Amino acid sequence: MSAARQMDDCARLDLALTAYVDGELDPAHVVDLEGHLRQCSGCFERVMLARASRVSLRRTTSRCCPNALRARLTTTIAGERAREAAAAVAGAASVSGMQPQLIQKRYVAGFAAAASVAFALAGYQQHRVRAEAGVAELPVAPMQNDVMAAASVESLLNDLVTQHAQPLPPETTNPEDLPRFDPFVGVPVRRPQFQPFPVDFKGARVHTMRDRRAALLQYTVQGGHRVTVYLFNSQVVPVQKAPVLRPRIVHERPVYVGRISGYSVVAAERSGVGYALATDLSDEESTQLVLAAMQ
Repeated sequence: MSAARQMDDCARLDLALTAYVDGELDPAHVVDLEGHLRQCSGCFERVMLARASRVSLRRTTSRCCPNALRARLTTTIAGERAREAAAAVAGAASVSGMQPQLIQKRYVAGFAAAASVAFALAGYQQHRVRAEAGVAELPVAPMQNDVMAAASVESLLNDLVTQHAQPLPPETTNPEDLPRFDPFVGVPVRRPQFQPFPVDFKGARVHTMRDRRAALLQYTVQGGHRVTVYLFNSQVVPVQKAPVLRPRIVHERPVYVGRISGYSVVAAERSGVGYALATDLSDEESTQLVLAAMQ
């Protein structure tokens, strides 16, 4: 791809990045944007920094916004959205392939959020200046790597719980089809047997998690309890960085256990394959299931 074409794509998709990070981009444009992210390191870096800033804010922000400040911010945001909508309509004809819904943005109410976004944009600008000048990039600081890894795991677990609570129909109900998911997920996708637990395989699909994919497998266990399992590349999404899960050692294996939105969530890793499981069972039962899945 030429540099000019790359810049055109970056400009065309720029307004969609915030909606994408916040999970508000419609599925049709998610596919388009993710194809661009696989080829553009600059836009991929912006997405990762935006996610990292959100994880950092959720960890550090504990006070509610005062009512007076909330009212002023609401008025300001409404005005900004109206101006942006008008500008988007005026300029839509000159932007190839863009739809009005890509113009939507979501603002974070709080001065800490503004500071984080400013920091992220400043870092991105420095990256571009260095690249244009031919200056080698310095290694990413370990703390920044940790924040990005935590953001990736948090995104995966939140998607897992959402898919468990509101399951989509499977792409296949034939377990023999699972190996064709391998090139999309990046690791071997095989059906966990869950021995000795009696389970019933219901189907599977490839699930897109913003900038990466996982295999989503659906089961029921004895008593009609549903089980949703993600298989993914644990080198890309390290389960040990999960900020909402507690580490445990069970049968000499490290597992990570917690609850998200009322569901039991357990994650583990074996030979580069990550396993994350959501159920309405107890944490102990879910832990035993994820260990059985890795056998």
